[in-house]
Amino acid sequence: MIFQGAEFSRIMLVFVSQSVMSVLFSMLGFKIIKRNRTRAHLSLFTFYIMLVIGFIFNIVFVLLAPTNNESLLTLFYILTSFFIAFPFVFNLLFVIILLKLEFSKLKIAIIIVSYAAVCLSLYFIPDGIRFSSTWVPTYSFPFFILLYVYFTVFLTIPTLFYSLRLYRRFEAENLKKRLRLYLIGFIILIGAIYGGIYFIATNNLLFKSIYGVFALVAQITAALLIYYGLGRNL
Repeated sequence: MIFQGAEFSRIMLVFVSQSVMSVLFSMLGFKIIKRNRTRAHLSLFTFYIMLVIGFIFNIVFVLLAPTNNESLLTLFYILTSFFIAFPFVFNLLFVIILLKLEFSKLKIAIIIVSYAAVCLSLYFIPDGIRFSSTWVPTYSFPFFILLYVYFTVFLTIPTLFYSLRLYRRFEAENLKKRLRLYLIGFIILIGAIYGGIYFIATNNLLFKSIYGVFALVAQITAALLIYYGLGRNL
């Protein structure tokens, strides 16, 4: 999810991995929106682009860390985390729209605002996030659990539930195959997010070393699977 630290190798990991993902996610997002501007297209486009904004904020956060400006760095970290955690609601809305459920514009707006409020409020929990002298974040155990609950209850379970409903509705085998690719991509991406949360909360150096490489490969693979699964030919 977010990688930062004082060591040169970890800083380079932030710049290289998140720069690559920013370029890739931007390309995929704009390819989707160029085709059409339906609600489904706009939802998936917003999903990709908000993640890009989060990646960019993360790079800026690392660049600003040497300033030790507490207010500015705290703001950028909250923005980074929000723009990486919140966009998954648009992925959920994307599936709901494909199901053609009776969701009015007002209802969709209420869902977006409610998710934004819940997501943002998490980052103002007292002592949930602590920073080292070099601005490396660490999550408290209660905050770690709350993030897992947020992603599981509000995002992972609903997305899988509606995706399976969509799968049962599809009759053509090629559509089912594309949905399977999308689901594999979503599961890989959400798995990388769970791993990222644990990455920040744990002191396990072996996991941190392995995850740094895994996350880049996983997120690139997931982005492509989501796009080639359902995003390319909506």
